[in-house]
Amino acid sequence: MVDVVQALQSSIEIVKRLRALSKKIEDADFKMLLADLSGELADAKMEVASLKAEIARLSEENQSLSSRLQQKTAGKPIFKDGAYSFEGDEGAYCTACYDVRNQRVRLSKLLPPFDEFGKWECPSCKAILN
Repeated sequence: MVDVVQALQSSIEIVKRLRALSKKIEDADFKMLLADLSGELADAKMEVASLKAEIARLSEENQSLSSRLQQKTAGKPIFKDGAYSFEGDEGAYCTACYDVRNQRVRLSKLLPPFDEFGKWECPSCKAILN
C-alpha cells in the first residue's frame, strides 16, 4: 500500500514538472493530456485514501472478531448443577445470559422458602435455574 502511495506521489511530482515545462510549450493537446493525467492521478489518490480507511476499518473489525473468538474458545463453560461454571473460576453462571448475550453473569443462591422453585437466580435476566 505504501508503494502505491509513493508511486502516486512521484507521479504527481512528475506532473508538476511537466506542467512547468508546458508553460514553454504552446501545444494545446499536450496541455489537455497533462490536465487529464493530473485529474486521473488526483482520483487515484482519493481512491487510495478511501481504500486505506476501509482497510483500517476491516482490520479493527478483524481484531474485534478475533478477540471474541479467542474469548469464546478459551473459556468454554462446563454445565454443572443446572448452571455453567468455568475452569479456574468459582461460582455458577447463568446459562441463558451466556448463551444469548455471551455475558458471564454470576448466579445468586436462592434462600428458603424460595429454594423450592430452584437453586439459582440470575440477577440480570431473573431466570430461576435448578
